[in-house]
Amino acid sequence: MQNAFLKSESDAGAMAISLKSDWIFGNVRALSRALDDIDASNSDHVTFQCGGLDNIDIAGAWVLFRKSQELQVAGRKTDFQGFKAAHFKYLNNITEVSAGVEISEEFAGRSVADRSRRFFESMGRSAARGLEDVGHIAHSIFDGARNPSKLMLKETVRQIDQTGVKGIPIVFLISFLMGLVMAYQGALQLEKFGATIFVVDMVSISVLREMGVLLAAIMVAGRSGSAFAASLGVMNLNQEIDALRVMGLNPNQILILPRVFGLLIALPLLTLVADLAGLAGGMLLSTTVLDIGATQFTERVLNVVDLKTFLVGFSKAPVFALLIAGVATLRGMQVKSSADELGRLTTVAVVQSIFLIVLADGIFTVIFARYGI
Repeated sequence: MQNAFLKSESDAGAMAISLKSDWIFGNVRALSRALDDIDASNSDHVTFQCGGLDNIDIAGAWVLFRKSQELQVAGRKTDFQGFKAAHFKYLNNITEVSAGVEISEEFAGRSVADRSRRFFESMGRSAARGLEDVGHIAHSIFDGARNPSKLMLKETVRQIDQTGVKGIPIVFLISFLMGLVMAYQGALQLEKFGATIFVVDMVSISVLREMGVLLAAIMVAGRSGSAFAASLGVMNLNQEIDALRVMGLNPNQILILPRVFGLLIALPLLTLVADLAGLAGGMLLSTTVLDIGATQFTERVLNVVDLKTFLVGFSKAPVFALLIAGVATLRGMQVKSSADELGRLTTVAVVQSIFLIVLADGIFTVIFARYGI
């Protein structure tokens, strides 16, 4: 059979349909009639071929895909062969949209009990993966801690420099601006009651207990956490980690533990920087806008803040550091196949690190409030 838009040939239960001319919106009716004239009753397998196809758009692709679906419903296998990339992209888009609709319809048809069961199964699998991740992190740390070497010491010092020293400028800047913003926003409310002096209390307590360590940890998660995941992922893709094992070196000792120890040292130091920067930002606004002198600000801070206030915030830093380093190194070591996976797991490392930081901070807050700390 042959017409202006296609040519069909049958042989031993198989039919080949070669497309030609222009399969575009203006020819949709003619295309539908041409496809309806095809008799595939004696064929089990129908193949659509590019043939002499000149042009195709989304409308023509939809007509062709609809015919393919009709044949499949009738029990015949269909496929597409020989299409140029510029032509096949329309068919590919139609196929993806159709698959999404089918999935949505399937989901909508499920009962409430089935949806609940699938939900709890998904939650269970997520919890199991979480426990497995914790096990991997603990194994990497304890395995690397055995028989420490000079290589590990040198790498730890380098990580302290990379994550701590080189992170000071951005941590200082963000914390300084946050202290300034908190002081300004607090002053707008407190001046209504003639209590602007309490801006000092608000800034000093919030920075030392919460904001300083939280800002430092989030900045480190975005800066160093992504670097950990990306560097280890690239080493995995380049098989450098396998090369270390062949050389008789322990990757957990050379790569994982130095990053964990480096961050355990660097983040508390960055927390000190963030605390000082936040107080400096509050002092700058207080002296320039609120007519609170630097000496008065300092005296007020020393009267309001005690060692316990400082230690509440500072004690969170090692926990946050362990969460960031553990998640980032784990995701980096999980990169196996492609650059796309590298980007995805690097993003996952940053997002999960920040989520765990905020979650841990909330747990700390509840515990400290419960025991009056």
